[in-house]
Amino acid sequence: MASFLQMLEQERKSCTLIVNSEGKLGRFFFDHGELIDAEFSDEVGEKAVYAILAWNHPTFNVVGSEDRIHRIRLPLAHILLNFAAKRDEDGQPAEGEDANPTDLPREDAAVLANPVVKRLVQAIVQIAGVKHYYLLNRQGQVILQSSRTLKLGDFITYCIVSGIQMRKALDAKGPNRIQLVLENGETLLIMPGAGMIIGLLLNDTASANEVTECLRPVLTTS
Repeated sequence: MASFLQMLEQERKSCTLIVNSEGKLGRFFFDHGELIDAEFSDEVGEKAVYAILAWNHPTFNVVGSEDRIHRIRLPLAHILLNFAAKRDEDGQPAEGEDANPTDLPREDAAVLANPVVKRLVQAIVQIAGVKHYYLLNRQGQVILQSSRTLKLGDFITYCIVSGIQMRKALDAKGPNRIQLVLENGETLLIMPGAGMIIGLLLNDTASANEVTECLRPVLTTS
């Protein structure tokens, strides 16, 4: 498996490598030869990579690329060396290290320098069901987003404005969150806050309630 991953890196492939082994299924996501994310069960990022590397008798299938959160910051060679060293020591797969704040996406260093935003992004990228995140200020301007291709900032703003108009028309409270199920089964979860609007694109198996609960501690402390 390591050799196959290195081949995809050397050929600068943008693709998804689907790995099957004894009823288990995992995915590696490459962007121009760079391993940017992985997933297996509820694990994502480096932890998923180390779990999949430990599988016996894997089979591979390469499909099209997917726009993913850039969760993995270590070079592939570094990850493979870590895994090999740990396996040689005790026969167990290496454990992924906790995300370092400097390993967060670098779209806007000034935004990520804000400790509130940094904690929020760190919490979001650890949730397996989140495909992408969009952070907007109260004026509806996108200050940070993980997707390089899917632009949802204007649509998220439109949803918030529509929700406010409905609240005024009905003399109601809220909305505390807006949840839209897309045609492909994915969910757009929008959470307006006091200082920021959070938009999350969830995969078709994620629970909006569970994602909200995962983020509640960081949202309440922020």
